[in-house]
Amino acid sequence: MPLVEPANPLSFADESSRHGEHVSRPVSALRISGIKPLYQAPMQTRRIPAKRLSDEARLLKDGRQLASRALRLSTQTPKVKVWVPLLCSFVLTGYYLYTLHKKAAGATEFPQTPPAPSAVVAETAPLPQMSTAQPQSPAATGNTDDNFVEIRKRAEEAHAARQFGDEAKLWQQFMERSPLPQEACPAIGKAYERVGDVDASIQAFEQCVSLEPANADLVVAFAHVLQTKGDFNRAASLYRQALSKDPRNLDAQTGLALIDLKQNHLREADEAATNILHKAPDNTDALLIDGLVAWRQGRLPDAERIFLKGVGLDEHRADFHAFLGRIAEAQRRPQDALRQYERALALDPNDSEIAERRDRLQETKP
Repeated sequence: MPLVEPANPLSFADESSRHGEHVSRPVSALRISGIKPLYQAPMQTRRIPAKRLSDEARLLKDGRQLASRALRLSTQTPKVKVWVPLLCSFVLTGYYLYTLHKKAAGATEFPQTPPAPSAVVAETAPLPQMSTAQPQSPAATGNTDDNFVEIRKRAEEAHAARQFGDEAKLWQQFMERSPLPQEACPAIGKAYERVGDVDASIQAFEQCVSLEPANADLVVAFAHVLQTKGDFNRAASLYRQALSKDPRNLDAQTGLALIDLKQNHLREADEAATNILHKAPDNTDALLIDGLVAWRQGRLPDAERIFLKGVGLDEHRADFHAFLGRIAEAQRRPQDALRQYERALALDPNDSEIAERRDRLQETKP
């Protein structure tokens, strides 16, 4: 029995010609050569595993088979009917070859040049630096716990001895070495203020507020120094900022009242002082403002009564004694004025205005 090869779905078979002749064409290169494939051998003793062809190889094989079959078909019959499948064979062959070429080109990966770094990244990215210096211990740098603890102790001793210049310098060293520099606040700013260095006090308070912006007491102390320098607008802004954090802060309310007084807004200052004294009758700052309003309005007996009440609450406030001396001088009581001036200068030796008034009274003393 002749060997019949299984049908190939890609083969073309011309079932009949115009004259009714049955034309069968070989469908593989194996039948043309007369060589039987191994898998059809009757005495096959071993099985050769078929290699799995890649997509590119399969396309190339199909293209060659189509071209070979089209060529054989054209040589076996001159019929016009043959040229239609022949043309289709060439078209398909060309399409397969084109697809193979495109796929092979697409599979080739060419190295891409890495993108240039962004200009922003190039300017801002830190460069790694290798340091050969050995890290220093806290003892070598002087930043030991014992060191800044000792500095703090010395600063507190200087404050107790009323050596405010030394106190300010020691607090500055403490802030530079302590892991908690805010612990020097507000003492460092007040120390500079007591020695009359207002600019250094403002700088210290700016640093303190930057360390603890939510601390209303620090904001008030900073505003007080600005008020002393005459920067009323900035001081008022800080007082309001403190009140936004703590609406019941009496120091901030008193600061705003004092700014109204210094700007000669007597009615607003009097209302603010009265409101504070209604909440805290022993508030000496509000008493001072209330007495100064009476003094400026020419109500000297009321002012003297208020200042005497203030002295009774805090006899160590130099400003109460100073204004009591000025009231006595205005009422032509020089002995009482000298006594109050002496007491004020004992509490505040740096008050040059009171010193001049005292010296003038002493010169005119009979």
